[in-house]
Amino acid sequence: MNLIRRTSNPLFPSLLDEFFGSDTPFSGLSNRSYIPSVNISETDTNFELALAAPGKTRKDFNVELDDHVLTISSEFKHEDKSNTEQYTRREFRYDNFQRSFRLPETIDFEGIKAKYENGIMTINLPKHEEAIPEPKKQIEIN
Repeated sequence: MNLIRRTSNPLFPSLLDEFFGSDTPFSGLSNRSYIPSVNISETDTNFELALAAPGKTRKDFNVELDDHVLTISSEFKHEDKSNTEQYTRREFRYDNFQRSFRLPETIDFEGIKAKYENGIMTINLPKHEEAIPEPKKQIEIN
């Protein structure tokens, strides 16, 4: 009898990899927790955070502001049960993340707005009027 080392295709992990775990980054269960990507953009009047979190609802999120620190968190618990005469199967899934951002003094904290749409959490952080740069002014020479 020959023993052959099994190699899995990283794009298609095997059922055994998903059940027992794997060192590959593409394993189904080895990467259950994640930290979503965040894009931060700035205009003259505001900052905008765009956090990619597909498959959730807006009720899954908690957005808090405490002492100039904006914290975005999510917690999801799922339990799947199957009972038949021959076996009982019970699977749990727990996903959570937390991202925090220290906000500058130039932010108008009362005007912060958040929305979740099409898998993207968008948070608008308006600037105080004093922080908005004035446009260049042309001075006439006499």
